[in-house]
Amino acid sequence: MKQPFENIGSIITAEELIDLAFSTASKVTIPRIRRSTVWVRRKERQRIKIVEATITSRLNKTFKKMPRMEEIHPFYIDLVDVLVGVKNFKKSLAALNWAVKRIQSFSSTYSRRAGRTRTISEASRIRREAYGRIASVLKQVSRDLTFLKEAGEKLAKLPSVDPNLITIAVAGYANVGKSTLVKQLSTAKPEIATYPFTTKGIVVGHRDTQSGRCQVIDTPGLLDRPLSERNKIELQAIAAIRHLADVIVFIFDPSETCGYLLNSQLNLFKEIIGQFQDAPVINILNKVDLATEEQIELAKDALSGDVIEVSALKNQGVEEVFQKAFDLASKRRKHRK
Repeated sequence: MKQPFENIGSIITAEELIDLAFSTASKVTIPRIRRSTVWVRRKERQRIKIVEATITSRLNKTFKKMPRMEEIHPFYIDLVDVLVGVKNFKKSLAALNWAVKRIQSFSSTYSRRAGRTRTISEASRIRREAYGRIASVLKQVSRDLTFLKEAGEKLAKLPSVDPNLITIAVAGYANVGKSTLVKQLSTAKPEIATYPFTTKGIVVGHRDTQSGRCQVIDTPGLLDRPLSERNKIELQAIAAIRHLADVIVFIFDPSETCGYLLNSQLNLFKEIIGQFQDAPVINILNKVDLATEEQIELAKDALSGDVIEVSALKNQGVEEVFQKAFDLASKRRKHRK
């Protein structure tokens, strides 16, 4: 499933659109006839219509490229709100719709007036007046076009995830082995996409099962730091992920070779899980091949629940993690339906 903003493409600015429309109209050719006034009237009318057609075609194309907020998944709606603001997005799209109608109205009015003129100079004056009115409309929506151009560039970078697939979200401090686990859980080579509000890429892996396909995601830069260290945009982005996660796999490194003490990892666990209260959680201890028995027991006591011991690097215990995560996620999906 493609993300809804993937095919937006480049959006032209108001200034560029005015130049394009006027340039295209200036090249119009009308077969000459003996009566110069009639010929000029036809030419000026045609130029007005070409300007209108060029501009409205581009504006409509831009409008149609943009997905309707009512039709996309809440995950992407939240990300739109994080990056550009849903209200601003809708307002700018509405402005384009308004501009199309105004320009079509001006084109109709001025082309009729140009067709009734008696002199060459009057026909040219009316065409210039039409150009001015049409350009004025475009200038009024200039900010909206610029906004949509910049918004499109940001939204096109959003990762492609399928909200319809069972989703396993992997969380934990940096360097605890999240990406390694995602690669082991996925049968295909995971894809790495970019969140526009993080410095690292999201890792998305897929796996086919007898019950259907599922996706495993790791979001470095979002789920690996305390909430107190995050800005508003990051907090909203984390909230958006709640729409995807059917189960959370939280990874601890009892060996502390990741560079973070177990207590720090436990504190992060409490903060992050608080954001995903509806999703079941599976706790795993990774790097057990590096940890001492004392470190492993200490982590187990601190978690006081079911814990799966894993060495993601050596692919030990990974299948157990997947089966438990997939089963819990499947049950949650059925319950939500």
